[in-house]
Amino acid sequence: MHSRVYMYALLSMALQTCAGSQSKASLHETKTELFLSAPSFAVVGASDDETKFGTIVFKTMLEKGMDVVPINPFVSESQGIPCLHSLAEIADPAQTSISVVTQPAVSLQILQQATALGILAVWLQPGAEDDAVLEFIRNAGATGNSTTSFIHSVTPLPDVVRRDNGTGPQVPPCPRDGPETPDLISTLWRRN
Repeated sequence: MHSRVYMYALLSMALQTCAGSQSKASLHETKTELFLSAPSFAVVGASDDETKFGTIVFKTMLEKGMDVVPINPFVSESQGIPCLHSLAEIADPAQTSISVVTQPAVSLQILQQATALGILAVWLQPGAEDDAVLEFIRNAGATGNSTTSFIHSVTPLPDVVRRDNGTGPQVPPCPRDGPETPDLISTLWRRN
């Protein structure tokens, strides 16, 4: 346990000191290692609906043997595990990485809470961000006031568009870290 805590502390320091000198691919790999080095995880947006991407992310993390909890204030459990209702219920935020699979307006609130709580790392899944979310991430990094690391995934296909709540107008995909930034599920399956 201590070696894992030490490892993610070192990765966090490396991420903060080397961010300006690393290529996007190298920076993404450092952020990925930091995210995955956490002893515990949470998926914001996991639900009792097997077809929702949040539940698929949560199931994948469970299948990979990760210590993960679902967070959703609207359902009682996901995959038989009781849902936390908010990030504030996480036992040790500084040792927890979270995956966010929510609508952008909700994601922005989650990011604000995550930085206030000192969550180790946040991985935004495709469609969880908009311009306001990306601006929040840029500002958090620019001011140096946040110890939270952020990753945001690319849309699986470049021509895919998101529909807000499935009923809104089509919007173009938001700019993300770059084409080398896959979603969390792809990253987990490539590793094992």
